[in-house]
Amino acid sequence: MDRLLLVLLGSASLLLTVYGIKHHILTKSWSEAQSDCLQYLRIESPGRYLSHRYRDNQALKQLIFCIMLNLRIYDPTQNVLRLEAMGQFFNPDKTDTLYVNRTNACLLRVKVAPLVDSSEDSLPYSGVMETLYEVFRCFYHCYGNINTNAPKLPPTVLELEQIQQECARIIGVSERLLDGGLQLRSHPRYSELSRCIMLRSGESVDFLTHRSNFSRRFKLNKTWKMMHFK
Repeated sequence: MDRLLLVLLGSASLLLTVYGIKHHILTKSWSEAQSDCLQYLRIESPGRYLSHRYRDNQALKQLIFCIMLNLRIYDPTQNVLRLEAMGQFFNPDKTDTLYVNRTNACLLRVKVAPLVDSSEDSLPYSGVMETLYEVFRCFYHCYGNINTNAPKLPPTVLELEQIQQECARIIGVSERLLDGGLQLRSHPRYSELSRCIMLRSGESVDFLTHRSNFSRRFKLNKTWKMMHFK
């Protein structure tokens, strides 16, 4: 009986993996990311979070930081905040016509912290954690309600590089050409390579730009005026 249960649990886990990932594309909802983070952080009394009832304390700030990392809304290696990605997890009221203006006004009041606090007496990313928590509060209180959507998560820079390398091997193109720009585009198998990358990443890739440009794709200026949500 125990062995049968283990087999069934393994099959369920496999099905979740298959349905959660198509090619190399990962999808996840806010609640799924939150469930992950509650386990990672071992937060006590997690029940109240299941209905998205949040109490203002340090544990919640750590939880929100984890969720935004998990959903790739924030990438600490690039110091990138994807506000468009954040908006996918909230639904405004149908009769509310001012939610965008209200959210932007709130975001303008958020203080931008340094990427990492190097002080030995403080937690790494403590400043950024405060910033991301305030960004979350702007969406939570000004934009709308948390929804059940499980959108496609944006690939990281490392994932894009990995996908390009994998597709080059699959199609039979030298990896050395990946930085080749026009030389790569003129390759007879370029269209096959481009299609492979598009299917695996869900992104349309322009090889005329250097691969390192992917890291600037979602970069934000230090001023929050450039962070208006549309």
